[in-house]
Amino acid sequence: MKQKKLLFSAAVFLICGSCTTGMLSPTDYVDPFIGTGFHGHTYPGATMPFGAVQLSPDTRAGNWDACAGYHYDDTSLKGFSHTHLSGTGCIDLGDILLRPTTTNPEPDAEGNICHPATFSHRDEEATPGYYSVILKDEKIKAELTATTHVGMHRYTFPSDKPAFVIIDLEHLLDNERIYEASIEQMAADEIAGMRRTGGWTDNQYVYFAARFSKPVQNIRFLKDKKEIRVEDELEGEHLQAVLTFDNTDKMPLVVKVGLSQVSVENARENLEHEVKDFDFDAVCAAARSEWGRVLSSITVEGGRTGDLKNFYTAMYHVMVVPNTVSDVNGRYRRHNMQIGQLPKGKVRYSTFSLWDTFRAWNPLMTLIDTTLVNGMIHSFLDIYDASGELPIWPLASGETGTMIGYHSASVIADAYLKGIRGFDAEKALEAMMVSSEKNKKGADYYIKYGFIPSNIKRESVSCLLEFAYDDWCIARMAREMGREDVYEKYIGRSQNYINVFDGSTKFFRGKRLDGNWETPFNPFEVGRAYTEATAWQYRFFVPHDVNGMVQLFGGKEAFVAALDSIFTVDSKVDGELSDITGLIGQYAHGNEPSHHIAYLYDYVGQPWKTQEMTRRLL
Repeated sequence: MKQKKLLFSAAVFLICGSCTTGMLSPTDYVDPFIGTGFHGHTYPGATMPFGAVQLSPDTRAGNWDACAGYHYDDTSLKGFSHTHLSGTGCIDLGDILLRPTTTNPEPDAEGNICHPATFSHRDEEATPGYYSVILKDEKIKAELTATTHVGMHRYTFPSDKPAFVIIDLEHLLDNERIYEASIEQMAADEIAGMRRTGGWTDNQYVYFAARFSKPVQNIRFLKDKKEIRVEDELEGEHLQAVLTFDNTDKMPLVVKVGLSQVSVENARENLEHEVKDFDFDAVCAAARSEWGRVLSSITVEGGRTGDLKNFYTAMYHVMVVPNTVSDVNGRYRRHNMQIGQLPKGKVRYSTFSLWDTFRAWNPLMTLIDTTLVNGMIHSFLDIYDASGELPIWPLASGETGTMIGYHSASVIADAYLKGIRGFDAEKALEAMMVSSEKNKKGADYYIKYGFIPSNIKRESVSCLLEFAYDDWCIARMAREMGREDVYEKYIGRSQNYINVFDGSTKFFRGKRLDGNWETPFNPFEVGRAYTEATAWQYRFFVPHDVNGMVQLFGGKEAFVAALDSIFTVDSKVDGELSDITGLIGQYAHGNEPSHHIAYLYDYVGQPWKTQEMTRRLL
């Protein structure tokens, strides 16, 4: 079931100001361009809640700010691809790029046919489920919308110009490997194909079926950036196709593209199931309606227009991931590359950035969408069955292994302890325990010695602290299930944080295998013992045993003084790390390890400081 909550602005992420008069739809407040500048790594294109398709313009590739394919500083785009990441710190996807043009494309000296198209932000528009832009030099208006599995394009060409569309399977957002790719004309109005790549995860399969509102007049294929005849063998790498369409009728060209990770047949079935005809406006209206429904799961009262814009845009970004990876017929590609089959009405998800989400996003979902939470946990357990380990950071049908901890345990335990139990709890507990024993970032040392040697493993302090928290989650769930043997084992392990606390400096520090501290110690330094942080930002990461942590600091008074100090010490950071942003003292609001810190005042009897600091941080 889904639950609807009424939250007042003082209790959520808004800062109250003058009240607004009248209430628009939540979609009216969403600005998809928020986060597309600086290092926000978001995209402005069209997608559905938790959709398989993220249809958006690609303006750059190959650098850190190309993670979502689009950056607001750019003034040209390469085309519109169908898969994108939101808010990540790694690059991938950008599959199946389409580029409308009025010029018959010819390879340049480097063999490229997808030449950048200039645009202006004045000619862009983005709302939930819709994006449009005018390609300035060619005066083409491109509009995008989406269903869960289908990306829909509408291209309005100048009436006195020819109409071409490039389908580019060579396009990548990063330096990935293209193992295989193919494009084939299936009918006068249908092009289909596939691509298998290796990037952040290996063996990423994307199949597509594209149908056009007009028949293809002519098609040219390119392979290895050279034109080839239609009758030649088309299998191979780096395939592109140039399609010609009649533009004398002065009607827009509408393209609908179904995606699947299983097969072209499934991509076509997704397409036929979700988009019956070429009514772009109807699909766009349906997308907007669905976004309005899911964004209304939280109703906010009060606040200024800017506050509502910030809130509902944040809610929008909350709901673009995880992504659906199963097809309308229930088939999906598992992590062992076999094809699975779901019961009718069930969905498989991927794109779980668990280190980024276990602190706040996952608990939010337990409050507003229990159906999704159960679906995610079923997806976790399916990954466990296929790979032998719960996911850490899965993408598509693979595991990136990125970041630390085994935070699937946190998500599962949080759901179970809140009464969300539409999954096999015994199997889940088994999976949590197995995964805790085999984490490649130091579980063996953690279990054997009670700490992770900093001279052997990177991120040793951060890994230990987060392992200890996850172990506490396992212990809590085990006790609730009556498994006292498991509880005793894991509650004991959850105390391992004590082993890396240095009483002389009152910081968690890297400890070498011989038991000595790493020296010299500089708490302002970005060190190999911490994950995207300094020692300051991991100084208070014992969320499962705040009272125990307080005792390590020498009692409540000493702990409060230390807590106060993180917001007032010098904001310098020794060393370069782009993730450490939004510094207030050494509190880094721009990265996850700091986000719980202001709430610790509640645990030591000073809730007014939590209120003060959260308002200041917002």
